[in-house]
Amino acid sequence: MNIYKGMIKSFTFQILFILSFQFFGYQLFAQELHSTSKKAIKYYEDSKEYYKKGDIAKSAETLLKAVEIDADFVEAHYALGNAYKMLTKDKPDAAEKYEYHYRRCLEITPKDRKMAPIYFEVAQLDFQKGDYQNAKDKFNTFLSMTMVSNAQTALARKSIASCDYAELGMKNPVNFKPQEVSHVINAYKLQYFPVLSADQQMMIFTARIGNDLKSDENMYVSKKSNGEWTKPENIQELNTEYNEGTCTISADGKVLIFTVCEGSAKRQVMGSCDLFVSYNVGGKWQEPQNMGPNVNSRYWDTQPSLSADGRTLYFISERPGGLGGYDIWRSKRGEDGNWGRADNLRSVNTRANELAPFIHVNGTTLFFSSDGYQSYGGFDLFRTELKNGKWLPPNNLGYPINDHRNQMGLFITPDGKTGYYSHEETKGNVILSSRIFSFELPEEMRPTVSSNYVKGTVYDAKTKNKLEAKIDLFNLANDSIESTVKSDLKNGDYLIVLNKGSEYALYVNKEGYLFQSLSFNYSQKDGKDVVIDIYLEPIISGSRITLNNIFFETAKWDLQEKSKTELFRILKFMRENPKIKIEISGHTDDIGSDAANLDLSKKRAQSVVDYLTKAGIETSRLLSKGYGETQPLTPNTSDENRAMNRRIEFKIL
Repeated sequence: MNIYKGMIKSFTFQILFILSFQFFGYQLFAQELHSTSKKAIKYYEDSKEYYKKGDIAKSAETLLKAVEIDADFVEAHYALGNAYKMLTKDKPDAAEKYEYHYRRCLEITPKDRKMAPIYFEVAQLDFQKGDYQNAKDKFNTFLSMTMVSNAQTALARKSIASCDYAELGMKNPVNFKPQEVSHVINAYKLQYFPVLSADQQMMIFTARIGNDLKSDENMYVSKKSNGEWTKPENIQELNTEYNEGTCTISADGKVLIFTVCEGSAKRQVMGSCDLFVSYNVGGKWQEPQNMGPNVNSRYWDTQPSLSADGRTLYFISERPGGLGGYDIWRSKRGEDGNWGRADNLRSVNTRANELAPFIHVNGTTLFFSSDGYQSYGGFDLFRTELKNGKWLPPNNLGYPINDHRNQMGLFITPDGKTGYYSHEETKGNVILSSRIFSFELPEEMRPTVSSNYVKGTVYDAKTKNKLEAKIDLFNLANDSIESTVKSDLKNGDYLIVLNKGSEYALYVNKEGYLFQSLSFNYSQKDGKDVVIDIYLEPIISGSRITLNNIFFETAKWDLQEKSKTELFRILKFMRENPKIKIEISGHTDDIGSDAANLDLSKKRAQSVVDYLTKAGIETSRLLSKGYGETQPLTPNTSDENRAMNRRIEFKIL
């Protein structure tokens, strides 16, 4: 599997253009040759015969003899440049060979209109090197020599605009100081497309031991120990004798989607490349499964990026129905666990190519590579935000994050401050090495909404056994689920992402247990990463929980609107357990008189019971009690402790 296939396709037009040089190269100068050497002309004529027979190497060898005799034999230089373009395009010295002969043509007859195609080609070479001024000059010369308007002239005008854009951007560089992640990580010839878990303790990336396409492509994992990356390990459960790579993981590192191109009896593919999914249970990756026809097609499907909760997938495909060659597509997983039919991100895609999408854990910031927008050359990195259901116009990340080379494969940490990417060293069209770097993302290019995580382990409160449980994250502002994950079946661990700027209720549910609710208010201030273990109480007499998402104004007992999410949880539990009787109790801190606190606690508990009664729960199943300040959870010695003591509890009778 060649993950750089997308780069190649972006130059399809240019390559076809060069092939047309080769096909028509001899005819272009057929009527008049700029050489007086009969011997040189004889070699030139002989090269035609080799070309007609398909022996391009012999044709080039013969042309080389012609220019050795006559160094200004422009037709021979022209044909020789075309020959080297075809013969050496996958070798490190490719550009040096064919570029020399094209430039010689322009030196020999700079004003000849027949040189127009070569001006176009050399302008492309200058643009790809970041030599924007010379590229503009040659594109303009090409346009002045061309009498018709076609795809070539349109591309030339677009390239001139890109040169102007690039020169302006270089005068206003963004802060960019990349650092190699670790020599331990960068142990191979090529390593690329790094992805990290939300807590940044695990990195998975794709690597090749060699830099040729015959070298096996596999996925590797490294974990942090004492703040340092450990030696990468081959993911043996997923890697095979064939190529696997360009993967994505959910924020908790439990869901991994990767690309398979060479099918086998165990891993059958539908098209050129397919996406497969695997789940990690107890530290082991399970047998991967093809994601099916709603995601995969008969075409090239690859470069996935998974949302934090593993429910939305962005990926690249060349299937019909898109806008360009390679487009970003999106599929969502339903409540039944099945992936829905992929749709095209038409408001983001261009008629050119988009590659390597990355959806930030906030679910609303998308980074990607494109050669369809104004750029510095090749593929540049862009950022767009989802606002009110629509993607905003993408922004170029700027120079020198982007330059004349191809940039892709970006990962941004949850706090939006750090980016990870692979830096390539190339020669011609050949990638000599690729290493993983990190950098501090400029303030203006960070996600509008940054994120934190909550992680820990779910236990049975009585037996202390680790549990698999469903964890739902609700946005209290609109009572909607923003994320759903499960704790691990075997080791009970979980991780869920919370976005800054919102107030959340976190519900942990498992059949046979009381739900557990946690509250996180990031609406007015930045949040922080939290590590918290959760203990679920079995549904037996005496089990109790604190209802952390019941809210009142200070010294009042009217339920606030944002309490409805928690109240619905209680209603759902009561309806699913029709024989259960419960006590709703109110508790306060020690501020105020004992009598006032007791009265307030009673009225708050009764407010909850009244709500449940009006919703249809029989009064015989509900008991309301107020305990005032008599049962503190923690000493009333700080504002934080007092907040914990002001609470509503739910107890099984």
